[in-house]
Amino acid sequence: MSRSNRSQPVSTTDEPESMEVGLTSVSATLTDPNFSVPDHAKGREITRKVILQWDNNLAALAASPSQATWRPLNGHYDIFQTTTRYAPNCARSEVRRGNLEQVIMIGMKVKKVESNFPCQLGLNLHGIKGNYYTCNGERYAYLISPNEKSLALDEIVATTNPYVNSEYLERFPGMTASALRKEGIMQVPNENYVFVDHKHPIVEMMQENHEALQLDLSQAELIDGRWYKVAKHVTERCLNELESELVNNLPIYNMTEFNANILRPYGLDWDAESEICENIPQTAVKNKVMQAERRCTVVLEVTYIFM
Repeated sequence: MSRSNRSQPVSTTDEPESMEVGLTSVSATLTDPNFSVPDHAKGREITRKVILQWDNNLAALAASPSQATWRPLNGHYDIFQTTTRYAPNCARSEVRRGNLEQVIMIGMKVKKVESNFPCQLGLNLHGIKGNYYTCNGERYAYLISPNEKSLALDEIVATTNPYVNSEYLERFPGMTASALRKEGIMQVPNENYVFVDHKHPIVEMMQENHEALQLDLSQAELIDGRWYKVAKHVTERCLNELESELVNNLPIYNMTEFNANILRPYGLDWDAESEICENIPQTAVKNKVMQAERRCTVVLEVTYIFM
């Protein structure tokens, strides 16, 4: 176990015509100043309180700065999964489930901070830009004061992205950029066409851009009441366009990469004497201060939904 990282979880060659992707409804307005759960996802939100804890000393952190990074121990990202809300309209599961790579972050708060580090600490959270700035341009999710003890915080560090209200998320739950090529696309070996499910989101693109694609699905035969036979290059063009649009606009959070780290602001090394030893002239005492065991605990409240 790392001393500083303890988890206690709770197409054509010609220039193509421009294409409309059909995600205009993505531009929903966020009305709630804090968190907002879209109507189609209400009842599916999950809230976890996660304990981030660092136990170490300044000298050890200076020798090995990587110990200032927190992650769930032994890959236990399953602390973020659930048995009841892992997908839309899902049945109770006997084991924790949920695609951790396809999470919509609703919001995140710092609920508690206890630190006996004798210096300021900047807290960084994966995927969270933060709103604490220093004069030299550093940016943090939260700034921990020396010896801070705040037991009743409610500090918002991430609010709901307005794109969670996208009509796309409601109409095509689970159909993220990484799923577009796996769900509803049937490859045919050694052929220049594929079968596309009539409910796949690129079908709408094809209908809206039939002139640019020179494809009229209204005249196409629906095979087995489900599949359209579409040229590979047309399918690939639509997939590329929609993948790009989804990656750029949908607020998808990869929980398997969730981590947090602390560091000293203003570019200070962990063993820099500034702020810590300014009034201590004796070298032996300074060394004792640097080697004294410290603890920083941050309790996060994370609210999210699985697509």
